[in-house]
Amino acid sequence: MMQFLFTKTPLAYIAASFWRDEAFSYLMAKQAPFQLLWTTAKDANPPLYYLLLKIWMFFFGHSEIALRTLSLLFFWGTLYTAFYLMKDIFKFSTKKSMVFLLLFLVNPLLHYYAFEARMYSLMAFLATLSFYYLLKKQYKAYGIVALLSFYTHYFLISVIALQVGLSLLFLTKKEKADFISQFKKYIVWTLPWIILLLFARPPVNKSFWIGTLSFKDMLLFPGILFTGYETSAGFIYKPLIFISIIVFLIIVFGVWALWQKERRHALSKEKLYRLLLVIGWSIAIPLSVFIFSFFKPIFLPRYLIFATVGLLLLLLLIIDKMHIRLKYILFVVLLIISVHYGEVQVALRTKAPVGKTFAEIKQLIRPNDVVYVLHEYDFHPAEYYINDSQVYIYKKSYAELPWFVGKVLIPQEKIASTLPQYPRRAFVLQPDGSSYSIQSLY
Repeated sequence: MMQFLFTKTPLAYIAASFWRDEAFSYLMAKQAPFQLLWTTAKDANPPLYYLLLKIWMFFFGHSEIALRTLSLLFFWGTLYTAFYLMKDIFKFSTKKSMVFLLLFLVNPLLHYYAFEARMYSLMAFLATLSFYYLLKKQYKAYGIVALLSFYTHYFLISVIALQVGLSLLFLTKKEKADFISQFKKYIVWTLPWIILLLFARPPVNKSFWIGTLSFKDMLLFPGILFTGYETSAGFIYKPLIFISIIVFLIIVFGVWALWQKERRHALSKEKLYRLLLVIGWSIAIPLSVFIFSFFKPIFLPRYLIFATVGLLLLLLLIIDKMHIRLKYILFVVLLIISVHYGEVQVALRTKAPVGKTFAEIKQLIRPNDVVYVLHEYDFHPAEYYINDSQVYIYKKSYAELPWFVGKVLIPQEKIASTLPQYPRRAFVLQPDGSSYSIQSLY
């Protein structure tokens, strides 16, 4: 039973080897707080997740499982908040909300990043929580969550912009005054970070690794948003086009039904406000990023994980208005799609087992030996698994290293051009991450 759980379900991810971004999270979080703030300002993400991870490490250690459990906590927070969004805001019954929550629970994008030591699960949680507090009109709590979102990931600024814009359009005069009053109290706390960014000069105009989009990506967009499929994940999922068609047709039906309802009797301003917030959350933001990516590629499903939460909510709101038989059929179809994709993802989207290789090296390495990695992608994992003072990048110049491999945490002195003199040895890790040789100069 345990073997099945840790090989055939998403639990397989929790004990897998760290890849470079997760190792980067650990190395960032282990810095002193002020150094952490400066380093993150020079990189591509704000500091909140790393600060939280630093505190988490203090209490629970820095094993793969310990570090990933923080993201799992945020995943459960997302589920909890989504339940109350459905129950308190959209007035589903408790029983229906519990049943509908299954679609969030098995969503492959959400549970993949529930087991990764990165900020994506936190993004989903904060975005969902911000919509909950905004729609509950608890503006003080909303302001705090919006501030935390700003300090978590820059893509969440689009969520805040959507929420503020629609709120200023639809709230009553009294609600608007209360909203602005509370929001201003917290927006001022973004200024220290903005000032720090001006000094740090993060790599906003430098090249990135995300590929350009194609016409095929346009056809698959709904399915990509629903599943989190990435072409760089290392596998092809042929049914993705059918998922896209199903998701697209449900949304088209929802828009048509809304139009018919609007023609019969106009929606109340409050209902229209809620609906536009969900549509902006689930469709407008990711579609805008998707279209922009034809000019400057920045579209990646994990950067928009919060939009997947909104998409699931929108689909459920539409399905709930359908005939009871069709409602159950579509809900079950979406569940089956999610579970099947999740099974394929667990089987094929695997992290390289570099932990085993480094564990073997650690058994053999002596205090004066060094580890040379031939590919910069392996540098941070090597530092995580081996004493970081012994790890170097071999046969590359510092200028060759792209910024997005975590260059901000790679000092120039970590570049090696020659092998050590025997009896010192170099464990030279091959680019595949699974084999190495032991070399010295004699």
